[in-house]
Amino acid sequence: MLHTDVPDRIRSAYEEASRAENAGAARLAGVGYRSAVEELCKDQGATHHTLHGKIQELAAKGLPADVITALDETRVVGNDSVHHGVEYSAEELADIADLVAEATVILYAQPAQRRRMAESRSKRHEAAKQST
Repeated sequence: MLHTDVPDRIRSAYEEASRAENAGAARLAGVGYRSAVEELCKDQGATHHTLHGKIQELAAKGLPADVITALDETRVVGNDSVHHGVEYSAEELADIADLVAEATVILYAQPAQRRRMAESRSKRHEAAKQST
């Protein structure tokens, strides 16, 4: 389950992939996690016509190399699943799911938490100024 700060389209694709994984539908899960990455890239403003290109656009925007690697690994797993019928192991799929989840924490959950904390401090500061 992804954090509630992750946009619905990404969460929905991820959760469908997770359900497929839990049902033992490994190829479908691989394609689903790839779909979640595609939605994430679009949400982050990537516009290239291929997913690999979209991921590289995010790299150019300064995303950490480990996040880029995770997104690209997920792309490869999804492509192998849909185009070559590769069925990755449960452990490999669980790792991909974790990589995507970690990327969403970095891209969505942490920034949202920082914004909420900054807003809280700002309100407290304003309240203190008005009381003096």
